[in-house]
Amino acid sequence: MTPTSPSPSPDIASPAKTGGGWNLRLVAVLIALAWPTQLLAAGGILGANATASVAQSFHTTQVAWFGLTLTLVTILLTPFAIKLGDLYGRKRVMLAMMALGAGGEALAALAGDFWLVLVGRAIAGFYGPFGALSFAAVRDIFPRRLVKSASGMIGSSVGLVALGTPFLAGWLVDHWGYRGALWFLAAATAVAFLLVALVVPETPRHAFDPGFDWTGGLVLGGGLTAVIYAVGQGQSWGWTDVRTLGWLGAGAAALTAFLFVERASAHPILDLRVLRRRPVALALTAGGLAQTVAFTMPGLAILLALFPHIPGVSAGLGWTAQHNAVVSVSWNLVMFGTGILVSRFLRGLDPRRVWIAGLTVMAVGYALVGFFHGNELELSLTSCVANIGAGVVVAGAPVLVVGVVSRDEQGLGSGMLNMLISLFGAIVTAGAYALLSAHSTVVDGTAFYQDAGYAWVFWLGALVTLLALALSLFIPPLRDPENEDAMDTVDPVAV
Repeated sequence: MTPTSPSPSPDIASPAKTGGGWNLRLVAVLIALAWPTQLLAAGGILGANATASVAQSFHTTQVAWFGLTLTLVTILLTPFAIKLGDLYGRKRVMLAMMALGAGGEALAALAGDFWLVLVGRAIAGFYGPFGALSFAAVRDIFPRRLVKSASGMIGSSVGLVALGTPFLAGWLVDHWGYRGALWFLAAATAVAFLLVALVVPETPRHAFDPGFDWTGGLVLGGGLTAVIYAVGQGQSWGWTDVRTLGWLGAGAAALTAFLFVERASAHPILDLRVLRRRPVALALTAGGLAQTVAFTMPGLAILLALFPHIPGVSAGLGWTAQHNAVVSVSWNLVMFGTGILVSRFLRGLDPRRVWIAGLTVMAVGYALVGFFHGNELELSLTSCVANIGAGVVVAGAPVLVVGVVSRDEQGLGSGMLNMLISLFGAIVTAGAYALLSAHSTVVDGTAFYQDAGYAWVFWLGALVTLLALALSLFIPPLRDPENEDAMDTVDPVAV
């Protein structure tokens, strides 16, 4: 793309160099990008643990909005964050997002009314698309030979977050309630702001046309938001309820309209030509499905661990949250260690083969969890198998995107992957609760789940992983960032 401005902009950086190895500066940049990226995962765990405290503090039956508000705002804003990052540089946009995120969490922590808590969470949702920009920033900053390993390390660090956050969540909520969790998120986001501001170098712009397709962004974000809202509420409303069908219909209509809006726009917010390329479509869909399983199944497994064990009524394990955190150390360590190991050697391996091997192991692992989850030993052993595959998935998905898009398209690819994870996550979670409800016993208005329901939840994870595996078999050879100049001479539409 040729700049339209009469003179070059001083913040247009040159492409990352091909050579170069790890040094203290790059390690510091990696930490500065990984911290706020994985803070998103930590925020999800902390928010889930704080939900009950919010409900009891405000005596509300609408506590689901405590988490849903942040998710919906994140989805709505993601296309805008992608485009703004291309226009003004990703570092600038990331700093603005983190400032809003910290302020939003602080407002929610200070709020005396539930509606004001939701306002704070909505503002905090501006921070949600950070992951879409952080992986793109890796492509801008790191030497090309380190892009795959750096992306994999940031992705695999989610295992470290999953390892420690449950203990942190229990301590914060037990001592200070939901406000403790929110204040921690505000403070941690402020630290992330300082890290990025001081350590991460300026990032280049990848778009130079100042036009901005606000209509397209609102139609896309609004359509995805409507679909996710309908899927999230479908279990409580009923899948044939007019409200569920209405929101699904509105979302589908908006997404269809988006295709026509973008074709007519002089400044499209998303380049649909990129998304129509077969390698991009396959990689994003397979990556979204696989990461959905890796991120969603452990959260659903918490239901099994914490629900009571009542013979004939509830097949939960009856653990405390602290006991669950202790037991889950084993499989979270496996996930983190596998991800780091894979990231370390990705440069010398074919990422597609590693990815397919990881999907195979994760599918087998969750199939085994479905059969064997009745005690600590069974759940630990089978979950460790599943998380060997999950470690490969969280490290490999960013590399998969790097391999099918150019440097200028990285923000779009990472952003679409994040949106698909949110969309698929809502669908898989709704499906899991439908399976649990089909095998449940209601006592005094509370649903308790039978063992068959838990088994089918894990088998659902295995089936979704197999779908991702089937799609991945058709992904063609990936681009190598080290040969980017040569690869960019090829017409990407023809690939």
